[in-house]
Amino acid sequence: MIEQFKIFQRESNKIEGELDLIDIVQAQGRLNKDDLKCLTIVQDGIESEDDILKLHGILGKYLNCSWVGKYRTCNVRVGNYVAPKWKNVEYMMHSYIDKFEKMDSWEAHNEFEKIHPFRDLNGRVGRLIWLSKSLDEGYNFKIPFLQAYYYQTLNNCNGRPPA
Repeated sequence: MIEQFKIFQRESNKIEGELDLIDIVQAQGRLNKDDLKCLTIVQDGIESEDDILKLHGILGKYLNCSWVGKYRTCNVRVGNYVAPKWKNVEYMMHSYIDKFEKMDSWEAHNEFEKIHPFRDLNGRVGRLIWLSKSLDEGYNFKIPFLQAYYYQTLNNCNGRPPA
């Protein structure tokens, strides 16, 4: 399970453009120091805003920024997508968690990405939410299958968020 999660995290980081020098040759993403600490939360299942904030804090620890593990206090945009105003994020995340249990993996991922609650690392946290919900839905931890499913669904999103 740990090796498969490492592959997932490296791929997730690669999507964001994080490559080590050796990885450029091997076309693999970087595995950040604390990434594996997310595995317990992913396996146990995300149940609260605290879980999401913890994931963000763990993933962003290497950035050494005061905003890691906290909702954003600024407006953001990703390409042409303008995320909701930062003042609405906390309310939107409360509503999101209220509906979370009833959402499937893709809906949970898309809704999270639309809110875009953090200054950075939203894609990585969103992919972990997607993975956690996928595992809850009974998918085995078979990374190539999950990644293929993720990319296929992302490509069929018709240009809407996720960002």
